Amino acid sequence: MSIRFVLLVIAGSLYGVMAGAQEAPAAKAGTAPVRQQQKQERVGHIQDQKQENSAFRQSLEGMTPEQRKAAVAEHRKTQGQENKAFNQQQHAENMAFLKNRLANNTKLTDTQKDELINYFEQQYQQGVDLRTTQHQENVTFFQSIAGNSSLTQAQKKQAILDHFKEQKGENKDFVQDQKSENQAERTKIKSEVESSSATK
Repeated sequence: MSIRFVLLVIAGSLYGVMAGAQEAPAAKAGTAPVRQQQKQERVGHIQDQKQENSAFRQSLEGMTPEQRKAAVAEHRKTQGQENKAFNQQQHAENMAFLKNRLANNTKLTDTQKDELINYFEQQYQQGVDLRTTQHQENVTFFQSIAGNSSLTQAQKKQAILDHFKEQKGENKDFVQDQKSENQAERTKIKSEVESSSATK
């Protein structure tokens, strides 16, 4: 499961809970179709890239090792840019959805609405920063593995598995931290809404 997917699920849950805290049940159901559509888009994007990768691997046949290395680097760069653009597009859709929900919410103040928008922008940026850092770590790691002639193919494969296992743990910790932050934000907003309702 990708970290992007997990973050979108968390954000979607918060959108529904925070943005629609006092809305009718029919209005709350509006988040499920949006999340389902984005999930289908992500699955389609991943499948498209898998097909591209398969065709790309076949195109490498007959190339010299230097040509292959350059072609692989260019292919990875292109797919990285595609992934970044795809993530930005989905984030923009999420933010438009959130802003629309908040505009229709009468229980939150404008300040609270702005706080939520800023909060989700910050959460998104933290995810982008993590992906950027991990991508750079991966590039450096793969260059060091490729240039290490003292390792056998089996050792290289094991080193790669270990590297990604470590990143998987980092991602799990990141998601857990964001869940905790989201719960704290949810509690804070609910408390503010309840206290402002009680004073009216």
